[in-house]
Amino acid sequence: SYDREAFSTKEAYRWRGRTPKHILTSGLDDYPRPQPPHPGELHTDLISWMGMMTRSMRRIAETIGETDDMKEYQGYETAIIRNIDDLHWDKKAQTYCDATIDDYEESVHVCHKGYISIFPFLAGLLPADSPRLGAILDLIGDPEEMWSPYGLRSLSKSSPNYGTGENYWRSPVWMNINYLAVKALLDLSQSVGSHQQRASKLYTSLRTNLVENVFREWERTGFAWEQYNPETGEGQRTQHFTGWTSLVVKIMAMPDVQAGGKVRDEL
Repeated sequence: SYDREAFSTKEAYRWRGRTPKHILTSGLDDYPRPQPPHPGELHTDLISWMGMMTRSMRRIAETIGETDDMKEYQGYETAIIRNIDDLHWDKKAQTYCDATIDDYEESVHVCHKGYISIFPFLAGLLPADSPRLGAILDLIGDPEEMWSPYGLRSLSKSSPNYGTGENYWRSPVWMNINYLAVKALLDLSQSVGSHQQRASKLYTSLRTNLVENVFREWERTGFAWEQYNPETGEGQRTQHFTGWTSLVVKIMAMPDVQAGGKVRDEL
């Protein structure tokens, strides 16, 4: 609809439960989204989750020998991956963006650089030869964008929305998303290609930053925290948060690739 051109006419997704300030169903509550809300919106994070889950179903079907189901899910997976580029990649911004409908009933991208922008990479949906990877790694590694000494910021430091409003997903470092980033960088560091060496360096630095900061704050306060301040590294919001912040233990168990550590499947 809305004259959008894409590989598939079926694989496009939007979160329900939208309000002007929140999409609570996404889990990224106050992350900036297109304004005003529109029923024609398409959300980068949701199509990425759908691709990740479809790939999981395809792998399960393949493992248990359900060939017909495997082929069906493979078709869905291919369509989703193609549509992520067709519907969400913005050539000018060089990033993935949500889409909405403007006053002229045309589809337009609304780009708020941050976790949303790298979701296809986080979900493991970009191959090692993807032409999008260079820009994604630029965004991840730039201290004026997502990179901080304590982990990846949820929203780019260059965004006018950075640190504003509730500031729940508008700057803080979240361990769950950083875990996905570490895992994706580890996978890329093991794939032969032009981004292999760079991915290895980013993986090593991000892994070190996350582990050292969580441990430092544990020593200082005695708590694992819900999120961490991207400017100071201090833990904030809910304390005793051993939910996804405990993913730091899995990050600690990941290999030191630059020292030739053994790599295993983390998912």
